[in-house]
Amino acid sequence: MMSSNRLKKKKMKAYITNRIYLMLFFCSITIMAQAQQKFEISGIVQDETGQPVPGVSVYVKDKTGIGTNTDMDGKFVLKVDRGDKVQFSFIGYTRHEYLALKTEKKLVIQLVPDVSALDEVVVEAYGSKTRKITTTGAVTSVDVATLQTPATSLANMLGGRVAGIISTQGSGEPGKNISDFWIRGIGTFGANASALVLIDGLEGSLNDVDPADIESFSVLKDASATAMYGVRGANGVVLVTTKRGKQEKLSFTARANATISWLKRLPEYCDGYNYAKLANEALVVRGDDPKYTNQELDIIKYGLDTDLYPDVNWQDEVLKRSYWQQTYYLSARGGGSIARYFISLNGSNETSAYQQDKSSKYFKGLAYNTFGLRANIDIDLTKTTKLYFGVNANKTIRNLPGAADTNLIWSACSKLTPVTIPVVYSNGMLPSANGVTDEMSPYVLLNHTGLKQEEEFTSTYTLSLDQDLGMLIKGLKLNIQGAYTNDNAFHETRYIIPELWSYDKRNATGELAGKRQTERITTQYSKWEMQYRKYFLQATMNWAHDLGHGHTLTALAHYEMSDQKRSTDANDTMSAIPVRYQGLSAKVGYNYNDTYIVDGNFGYTGSENFEPGKQFGFFPSGAIGWVPTNYDFMRKAVPWLDFLKIRFSYGQVGNDRISNKRFPYLTIINSNAATGWGSDSNGVNESIVGADNLAWEKSTKADVGIEAKFFKEKLSLVVDYFNDQRNGIFQQRTQVPDFAGIITMPYGNVGKMRSYGADGNISYSQDIGKDFSFTIRGNFTYSKNDVQNWEQADPKYPYQQISGMPYGVQRGYIALGLFRDDQDVESSPSQFGTVRPGDIKYKDVNGDGRITEDDQVPLAYSNYPLLMYGFGGEFRYKSFTLACLFKGTGNTTYFKVGNGYEMGYVPFHGEKIGNVPVEAGVQANRWTPAWYSGDPSTENPNAAFPRLSYGKNENNTKKSTFWKDNARYLRLQEISLTYNLKTKGFVKRLGIQSFDFQLVGYNLAVWSGVKTVDPEQAQKMGRVYPIPARYAFQTYIHF
Repeated sequence: MMSSNRLKKKKMKAYITNRIYLMLFFCSITIMAQAQQKFEISGIVQDETGQPVPGVSVYVKDKTGIGTNTDMDGKFVLKVDRGDKVQFSFIGYTRHEYLALKTEKKLVIQLVPDVSALDEVVVEAYGSKTRKITTTGAVTSVDVATLQTPATSLANMLGGRVAGIISTQGSGEPGKNISDFWIRGIGTFGANASALVLIDGLEGSLNDVDPADIESFSVLKDASATAMYGVRGANGVVLVTTKRGKQEKLSFTARANATISWLKRLPEYCDGYNYAKLANEALVVRGDDPKYTNQELDIIKYGLDTDLYPDVNWQDEVLKRSYWQQTYYLSARGGGSIARYFISLNGSNETSAYQQDKSSKYFKGLAYNTFGLRANIDIDLTKTTKLYFGVNANKTIRNLPGAADTNLIWSACSKLTPVTIPVVYSNGMLPSANGVTDEMSPYVLLNHTGLKQEEEFTSTYTLSLDQDLGMLIKGLKLNIQGAYTNDNAFHETRYIIPELWSYDKRNATGELAGKRQTERITTQYSKWEMQYRKYFLQATMNWAHDLGHGHTLTALAHYEMSDQKRSTDANDTMSAIPVRYQGLSAKVGYNYNDTYIVDGNFGYTGSENFEPGKQFGFFPSGAIGWVPTNYDFMRKAVPWLDFLKIRFSYGQVGNDRISNKRFPYLTIINSNAATGWGSDSNGVNESIVGADNLAWEKSTKADVGIEAKFFKEKLSLVVDYFNDQRNGIFQQRTQVPDFAGIITMPYGNVGKMRSYGADGNISYSQDIGKDFSFTIRGNFTYSKNDVQNWEQADPKYPYQQISGMPYGVQRGYIALGLFRDDQDVESSPSQFGTVRPGDIKYKDVNGDGRITEDDQVPLAYSNYPLLMYGFGGEFRYKSFTLACLFKGTGNTTYFKVGNGYEMGYVPFHGEKIGNVPVEAGVQANRWTPAWYSGDPSTENPNAAFPRLSYGKNENNTKKSTFWKDNARYLRLQEISLTYNLKTKGFVKRLGIQSFDFQLVGYNLAVWSGVKTVDPEQAQKMGRVYPIPARYAFQTYIHF
């Protein structure tokens, strides 16, 4: 009985247990079904005033790709799962999070302004972000939106757009069309005057950054802003920060553009017939017989013998007036609460104006192609620890003719006259006026010298750790970053020298006869390789503490070290040693109520250029800022003045890059020196005398700046005055007496130079109604310099001193006009060579009765512009934006003759070679004796050209005031029209949020006194690839 009851109880317990398990199973199924049930939430997003906010990012947290954006009315619809956390994100507002538990059709989300985000922020040393109101250094922040146009390089977009930068572009050729730029001008005549460019904290090139990747762009200009970079920041710093991932839905941006470039301002040369007539004039006026008979002139004019009397326009033969570039870009951005990512790819294919013969077996198309990859990945390891991994890789491929140097083509076009040689002889032979030089046909250079390809690959890998140490000290943060950079270059050439001929007559049967210039040489293969690597490690510690009652303290300490090596520099044991740097820097700041700001900085940097014990330099700086508009009485007294800040900085920065020599303090001994006196044994001497007293070049910088905003911040203004005193510039000694017995002169810190000037910008913004607004802006940079001490052998005359003059001053002769007649020639000081009426007459400055090099005096500043300015703006109407930018320079002197570019400008400069510009063919522009022309007015004392000379005229080709001209210009640098199209309906359901359509024109017009060539390239007088006009159509697609 007892066992039966036990059995019944056991069965009952099992039955109940099974029922419970069954109920739990069905409950779990129900819960899971409910959890996986999808439903819609919809509603509107409003700002703090209740107005709808379009473009708000609405996404599900930690679920990549699930999200949308609010439409023009601020409305949204999103499918979610129960329990999803929906986040609403928009610039200037704090992120709003909503927990989705049920269907909602009339959800109202109110965004709250992010007070910290509304404060304008600038990026300073080591990527630290500072509210602009509290900065004491001279920092210019560039609006990244203005950089989103298809320029050939970021460097080309800085001049005229950024206050403090002066730039020049020397070439328009793809691969070479990159501007040189300086921050606040040239401050030293030492070995390095260029600015430091940092991309995500690492040294790099602006050419390797796609504008669409940029998050922020800053230029640091004074000692306070650059001191933290020590030796590297002596000439200013450009900081570029690229985009990082965000905690939001996955978004894509795609871009494609097509650009057509059009060659402008090519030099114009006389045709064959006019060239020949002018050649006759040049010969006859000096007493020789004419070169061409009337019969020969007719042969040239009517093209009766194109072999011996050709008429070739070489530019038409080897250049196209237009060519294309296509660029492509794709980026992905997103992430969740743990990991965030930004990845981008870009590519460009740009052809050139060089016109190759497609039938040539060496035809490959002279092009410049680039490819780029960037990946920025952030991972939250813990709530206080973040890991960053970055990759940046760029590859360039450039196709060239086997002759390789395309400058030869421009040189040949200036040298070869229309009648020198034909493009190809009628018997199929290839021509050359003088062997394998720039005097052979540029058609041959392009099509019959083989081919060359240059490949370069650059990659940088970065690993960074951010640790919040607030658990130890409140406000303390640590960043440790390591990076590896690797550059590889591989150039290979397959060079061919074709059989070249020069015919000057015909034989009895009418066949061409002449001289073979070169034998054919089959393919010669050569290659050049370069490898470069750099290790970089830095640690930065930041601390910020609010003391209460408006008092704030900040501090930053930084340590860095680097080790780099380039294979092409390793020629011996010493040069094979890696170049190493290390340095320590720190910054301390105090702020009281954003009214009184004080910063102190120092850099302690080591360099291999100084002997042990002197390798480290200490460079302090300080800055103060005062914001009087934070006083209540100021707000009441001048309510139209919204913001005023006055700041001053003063400090030192060191520059160790004072020589291209490694270890310049070492004396190099030559143990194989000759001993003389008939001895056969080897001697010893000092081949290089080391500078054991070598010290840092020191730059002492001062800056006074004013920042102001007026009329509800519609008008803003920034103006800075700066002074940069350089002491201890490295120079080779010249005043060591001979009795010291030194074979080679040592180097020393003997140079001094001062640069000074001002820069600033102004902008005004205005909203007119709901749909129209505009912003106009302008900027300028003015920089001068004076060499205070340049060691040189004692000159004969005071005006030959380099000290006391601007750096790079251009010297030459003072022209007094043209000789009027033989009596004027005989009664004047002797000139250069045999002179005749119509030649240039020079001033005898030292009064010794003859013109020599001692009569050269300072004539002008260097051909580098002292003043650069820009102005323009944006005009917005609904979804349209019209923008323009004008760029200009102040007075910039250049000399048409006397700089090595006479060929192609001075008529008949090399007798049979040397083109004649069209303006020289105009009688009113040149001096011609009346006995030749039959018209006394041709003896024009104000002619632009002296009398024609057949061959080099030693007298007329000197640099002098006769050839002096002004290359200042105003350029319509850029004009663009952009239309933003928000998608609807089916297109939006495909995931496309908006399109941006953009038409852009570059270099559309130039106003300058220089008419024949681009004024920015005036010094080269047409012997360089011109800066083209560019017309682009660009489309952005946002997913």
